[in-house]
Amino acid sequence: MGYCDSIDVGMRLGLNNAQRQQAATKLASHIRRASIEIDQEFNYYGRTTPSSALVENTLNGAVSAGATTITLTDASSFSESGKGDIDGDSFAWSGKSSNDLTGVTGVSVDHLTGVKVQEGEMAHVLREICADIATALYLEDESTFQRDDDGLRAGALRERAIHGLRRLAHLGSVI
Repeated sequence: MGYCDSIDVGMRLGLNNAQRQQAATKLASHIRRASIEIDQEFNYYGRTTPSSALVENTLNGAVSAGATTITLTDASSFSESGKGDIDGDSFAWSGKSSNDLTGVTGVSVDHLTGVKVQEGEMAHVLREICADIATALYLEDESTFQRDDDGLRAGALRERAIHGLRRLAHLGSVI
């Protein structure tokens, strides 16, 4: 399981659906590599790798801004209370009933059914870091035999991601 997906990376690359599908194998490889880099950084600081505690599922029905209940396809692996992320929108919940997370606060925008929901305070930050690293890897591979600005863009993305990752792994928190 990766911390991000091909949609996250494809958006950074400006790929449309057809281009993303054509590059699916390459994107998946870079996402795996980025996820390994993230886990290695946490190991370096003696911390538990986030992938061992990452829980995710999908929305079973749309969710509106300000919602107090979120229905998942399967909430069995989610905690009774906690913090999470819906497509970059951080939220908290105080209870769980069957496949519903209840006592929800913090949902700031509407979300469509089928969108990924992740548990964990760091879920959103890790998703952004993963997407930056995977995008940098993709651009580095593509620019190996070309002379253009993609190499510079890849370096900037990698530097931003690694700086955030080291801070996160060292401090153990997003704050």
